[in-house]
Amino acid sequence: MVINFKRHILSNGLRLIIHEDHTTPLVSCNVVYNIGSRDENPNKTGMAHLFEHYMFCGSKNIADYDLHLQKIGAINNAYTTQDITHYYITLPANNLETALWLESDRMLELAFLEDQLAIQKNVVIEEFKENFLNRPYGDMWLCFNDFVYERHPYKWLPIGKEISHIEKVTMSDMKEFFSRYYVPNNAVLTVAGNVKREEVISLVEKWFGDIPAGKTVTKNFPMEQENNQARLMEIYREVPSDMLMKGWKMGGRLSPDFYTYDLISDLFGSGQSSYLYQNLVTENQIFTDISAYVTATLDPGVFIVGGRPAEGVTIEEADRILSEYLFNFNFDLHLEKELQKVKNRVESILLGNEIKIEDRASLLGVSECFSCVEDFENERDRYFAVTTDQIETLVKSLLVPNKANTLYYRAK
Repeated sequence: MVINFKRHILSNGLRLIIHEDHTTPLVSCNVVYNIGSRDENPNKTGMAHLFEHYMFCGSKNIADYDLHLQKIGAINNAYTTQDITHYYITLPANNLETALWLESDRMLELAFLEDQLAIQKNVVIEEFKENFLNRPYGDMWLCFNDFVYERHPYKWLPIGKEISHIEKVTMSDMKEFFSRYYVPNNAVLTVAGNVKREEVISLVEKWFGDIPAGKTVTKNFPMEQENNQARLMEIYREVPSDMLMKGWKMGGRLSPDFYTYDLISDLFGSGQSSYLYQNLVTENQIFTDISAYVTATLDPGVFIVGGRPAEGVTIEEADRILSEYLFNFNFDLHLEKELQKVKNRVESILLGNEIKIEDRASLLGVSECFSCVEDFENERDRYFAVTTDQIETLVKSLLVPNKANTLYYRAK
């Protein structure tokens, strides 16, 4: 399915994406900033996520951002990834101007209040502790990313490398971050719902047109080198049982092979009918659970297989059996039939992602921020064009012993 849209670019560089749907009484207003944790200084990580929180602390003319949305029955939230920061509001269509007023005012100028910064720093620090330090397996992804990525800033997650980085953030850091990244030419505004294109353009020009453009941000991240030999990391934690994770470096979201990578991960490790689950959980009981997935980051990502060894199976034995299965995979195992099955599942997911107006707005905004909407159109056809030969060829070049990055996350 292709979502119909119109693009309008303001003189300050803000990209506006409009999707009209007159069957809904709602409108979704999304602002996606081209700033994620990959953009951070390695010695000041967690800034993008902290700033996401801080954006709700009041702006030049609006002391309480949420209050005005609550009055009109709107819902709103935000999230930060390694690539972007995404703010979204869904509200009655006749209240669109309220959302544009709120978003434009905080893009123009935040209040920059020291007491609010202290509050949000504490909120993020508690989130770090609760989700990553004090929870069983909480730091597994922190350790795995730092291990797999040797050069690229995907080494750390949006939460940051360590709490001390958040503790040391100053108001000067916040203002510099804001002036660099929270500018119209580094953002995409998406308006989707019961609207008319010309009216939306007029309103957006009214509220955003006078906001000055910022300096163009040049992005030049250090790229990863392909592994020449297998790598192993072992860590010990107070957890109930061992966990095994294996990762292979792969192309990014715009790679021509991305759709093949994604289908391979579904074939091997998505659900109880997948190859790995059937062979290593159901039939041979080597693992109690196992899955495979891709990171789908804009820059080159990671193909991951992770699982929990069954009771009585050492992590070394589980790794050996899993590796033998992957590296000597039998492509005669009904590949054509299984590939069609996962394609059908992907089609269902893609269609489901376009049912709600807020999901369509999100797809359009994130796609435009990554590159342009057109690069992500007809994804169903791109998945369905993948052949069994492409699957076999990529598996043989990707899942090889000397390119594996293996984490033994051991129970003490």
